[in-house]
Amino acid sequence: MKFGMLGPLEVWDGDERLHLGGPQQRALLAVLLVNANSVVSADRLIDHLWGERPPDSARRLLKGCIAGLRKALRVGRTDRLLTHPPGYLLEVLPGERDLDRFDELVETAGRLPDDPPVRAAALREALSCWRGPALDGLVPEACRAEAARLDERRLSVLEQRVDLDLRSGRYSELVAELQALVRQHPLRERLWAQLMLALHGANRQSDAVAVYRRIRRSLVEQLGVEPSATLRQAHRVVLAGTPEAAARTTRAGAPSVPAQLPAVAAGFTGRDTELAELTHLLTASRSAVPIVAVLGAPGVGKTALALRWAHAVRDRFPDGQLYVNLRGYDPGPPPAPAAALAGILAGLGVAVPDHTVDVDERAARFRTAVSGRRMLVVLDNAATVEQIRPLLPGTPSCAVVVTSRNTLPGLVALHGAHRLGLGPLPAEAAKTLLRILIGARADVEPEAAAALAEHCDRLPLALRVAAEYIAGRPADDLAVLAGELHDHRLEVLEAGGDPRAGVGAAFSWSARRLPPDASRVFRLAARFPVLDAETVAAVLGGGVCAARRVLELLATEHLVRPGADGRYVLSGLLRIYAASLDEPFRPAAHHPPTRLLQGEAPGADAGSPHPGSPYPRRNHDRDNRSIPA
Repeated sequence: MKFGMLGPLEVWDGDERLHLGGPQQRALLAVLLVNANSVVSADRLIDHLWGERPPDSARRLLKGCIAGLRKALRVGRTDRLLTHPPGYLLEVLPGERDLDRFDELVETAGRLPDDPPVRAAALREALSCWRGPALDGLVPEACRAEAARLDERRLSVLEQRVDLDLRSGRYSELVAELQALVRQHPLRERLWAQLMLALHGANRQSDAVAVYRRIRRSLVEQLGVEPSATLRQAHRVVLAGTPEAAARTTRAGAPSVPAQLPAVAAGFTGRDTELAELTHLLTASRSAVPIVAVLGAPGVGKTALALRWAHAVRDRFPDGQLYVNLRGYDPGPPPAPAAALAGILAGLGVAVPDHTVDVDERAARFRTAVSGRRMLVVLDNAATVEQIRPLLPGTPSCAVVVTSRNTLPGLVALHGAHRLGLGPLPAEAAKTLLRILIGARADVEPEAAAALAEHCDRLPLALRVAAEYIAGRPADDLAVLAGELHDHRLEVLEAGGDPRAGVGAAFSWSARRLPPDASRVFRLAARFPVLDAETVAAVLGGGVCAARRVLELLATEHLVRPGADGRYVLSGLLRIYAASLDEPFRPAAHHPPTRLLQGEAPGADAGSPHPGSPYPRRNHDRDNRSIPA
């Protein structure tokens, strides 16, 4: 059986083309094909097919479409469309999708020797898999989004093939093809640069200069931006080079266009306001490098927000997108700035001699490489501003997104960064995420689902780990699982001990960075409804000013939340985690106990951070011994 996605949707059983039914049924097949061999929940399918306002009969209609597709695809074979709660799975064998064949041929071309005609022929074979725009004619948003992604992939491969043809000197025959392509993609700068080089190679220099003026005018008038470094370099070749320079430019002189953004986890929701704010902050500046620091507590979804935004606006940064995980709050050691710069320069195609280890020299090479280019730099999981400074570009055509648990005051004060604080998901968005992750069970027991979301503090990380736990208990009522989560939160949310996914582990990487005084205050904070400088001074045995600095440090790391009148609050899962560290209470000998220190916090059980909760106080974190006491 063959599945055709690279053009109008088609399925062939041998030499017979199958009838797939009406538009709704075809759209359903497209969504299942995109997610081949993975379970897609019924709720997600309904969202994809009918959007935000599905009809009351949507579930019944979905079952009808499933039955119709099964009938169409079975054709003398075992069933390919399987029911797997909470949804359905389409079984596709290796090589049955034309997309798989395309990817395989492109990968094969990349392994060939650097012989332009041979590689170009291999890419032509790959591009012959396409019969038209991907998933042509399908209406649902999910189909359009996937079609746009696939069409972008095709264009990227096409541009690689054109570069190889330019290196082979096939200038005249490329001109007509590229003229048609720029009409179809009027703001795609790499195609315009290739057209200029083809015209120049065909001894049509005046036409090449006219092309540059035309695209520059379009960019300025429509987008308010100057041409990218790729276009400007092609312009310089046209003005000063010989026809042979066009071939050399595509081989060695053209800047590398990195596309390093990791994928975004499925189910992203509830951050429309923050996404809009990111767009405003990172596109408003024209005189300085725009920098936005996305800040928040562990597990709040900082990386997911930054990557979701970066993928959505990558067309604004045609010269590339760089990504560096600075591992400031990771199990392993963070990369040294020189090593991080070496990786960035490699992504930009800039050779760095082995003896060039000086951070300042590498930073200068980086700023030179990106000067005037429209690039996005995502610096993820930073702990200190010293990790960030060497990686900042020097040109306002670039933009920088940083994610951190620290408020990074130095980045704001010295580099003009804007802060974007990220809190827990709104209640409705948290319930929506749970519904996406666990399917119909959230609708069957809406009160239990709402309780689950609150027990997770509406943190995306906790919600995802809880959803995995729920998926492993398909026979249990959601209310029962919500009760288990309430009583044993860190145990349930440990993600099988995964140090990068467990909620307690995520908190531990912040706690272990604390100096001794701050670590002790954090451990004791679970015993009190609020903290103030006077209380902390009594605990530490120091002055009020020193105690205030400790509280400010905890707030800077998003481990306590500032409240009114100089007071600070530790709540939710962080309170439970702090209580689990088992810090004994020892007030300083020369300080008389304050009112709060004379007994337990009002209304709180000393052994439980939440009144009435049987949650046992025990050490849940294998790394706690490394946290200074």
